[in-house]
Amino acid sequence: MKTGSRKITTINVCNIPCYCSIGIDLHEKKLGQKLLIDVHLDISSFRAVSTDDVKDTVSYVDVYKAVQEIGKKSHSLIEAFAEEVATIFLKHPLILKVRIIVRKPHIPYKDFYGDVSVEITREKQSQ
Repeated sequence: MKTGSRKITTINVCNIPCYCSIGIDLHEKKLGQKLLIDVHLDISSFRAVSTDDVKDTVSYVDVYKAVQEIGKKSHSLIEAFAEEVATIFLKHPLILKVRIIVRKPHIPYKDFYGDVSVEITREKQSQ
């Protein structure tokens, strides 16, 4: 059976606000902080483009909900937060590759201005 060319679509869900317990200092974790998360998912979209059915793709709402669930856990580093997000999404059968950006727009230290972010890219291993 010939399936034709492989169809890859990137789904981008950006600026997801997530309030969570994160930081290296106890006061940071107690106070909590707002993170902004960008999720970029490369998916196999062969079925979705022909069926036009949400069950054949990755729902934006499910992406949002998954990020919120991960935000309920305590993390020290935004790097660890990003890795957990990537790991969860790569378990989805349609997702081939993820790029996750986690931004921490407010650093709770005197005289620290600006924001920080991490960006990771992960993909499924070929089998």
